[in-house]
Amino acid sequence: MLPVLGLTAPPRAEAQSVQGRVVELPGGEAIAGALVSMVDTAGREVARGATSASGGFNLTGRSAGRYHILIRQIGQQPWRSPVFALAAGVTYPVTFQVDAQPYELPTLTVEATRSRCGVRPGDQGVVGGLLEAADIALQLARATADEGRLTFSTASYLKRYARDLQVLDSVDAGVSRLASWPIESAPPESLEVWGFVRQPPPQEGAGSARADAGPIYYAPDARVLFSDWFLASHCFRIHEAKAGDLLEVRFAPERRGDRAEIDGRLVLDRRTMELQRLEFEYVGLPGWVPKGKAGGFVELRRLAEGAWVPRAWALRAPSAVRTRGSPWLRLGGWMETGGRVIAVRTRGGDLDSASTKGLLEPS
Repeated sequence: MLPVLGLTAPPRAEAQSVQGRVVELPGGEAIAGALVSMVDTAGREVARGATSASGGFNLTGRSAGRYHILIRQIGQQPWRSPVFALAAGVTYPVTFQVDAQPYELPTLTVEATRSRCGVRPGDQGVVGGLLEAADIALQLARATADEGRLTFSTASYLKRYARDLQVLDSVDAGVSRLASWPIESAPPESLEVWGFVRQPPPQEGAGSARADAGPIYYAPDARVLFSDWFLASHCFRIHEAKAGDLLEVRFAPERRGDRAEIDGRLVLDRRTMELQRLEFEYVGLPGWVPKGKAGGFVELRRLAEGAWVPRAWALRAPSAVRTRGSPWLRLGGWMETGGRVIAVRTRGGDLDSASTKGLLEPS
């Protein structure tokens, strides 16, 4: 079905944009929580946004030119509009009428669960389909934060553990507003060079033992997991989770280097293909760090209006000490930071009671 296009007058000189709604055929119901992208004739994405509860969106192009609109929904085949010309300083109001084309998850076979390297979202097969669904969910979570239609109050904490993971101290860091991805990440090009852990130079200290300057542990986000570098250098495989209604996409570097990398898994609902959880573990750490203990998770939830939000998260990293007179580091304990969303609010800060209730309900 062709989109319904219109043209406002007079044109605005400051920007050129596409503004409108996405509805589903045949009934015309609004499609909330779709990822809408403006793509140029070279295949480059120039703008991206998420549809609101009413199916609305607004995309602004950097320059006049010829574009098409790509609409992606979890569990649906992608939809592309015809190419159109976007004139300088003009806003195009448009309604895209989209035919539902559900993605049918193929039957899992031994072949389908074998490791695949260099797979991309949308590639043929189970892995490509599940990566596409996970990519959309993470991109929608990022778009929700960037656009600010909703805001989120969060409660965060900082815990200190002994070497055996017994809790030594726990401090509530207070209530704040979630403005972006909750665990610090870095640009993919930086992680490609340095890895996921960067160690600053040691600091001099006093006493019989001292804590070295702690390295920075970076977590993966949507930019990283689906960057060209990460997809090309990691292998993915499907694993059936213990719960029969879940599937896992596990990932690991194709080759181990001499820097810190991550192994991880994306946990998705088998029926809806919605991403439930991202888990990761740091690998390639120094020998004094016990394996399988350093890492973290981000749990995601889709709200009724289609927005996605990281509902809870945590990251645990080792802390090192060096005894005086020894060149070797040893494990001193662990530090963990984490938090959870405790309230959904409107752009103006008012409590959204219905969304808050839906977010806090058990999965």
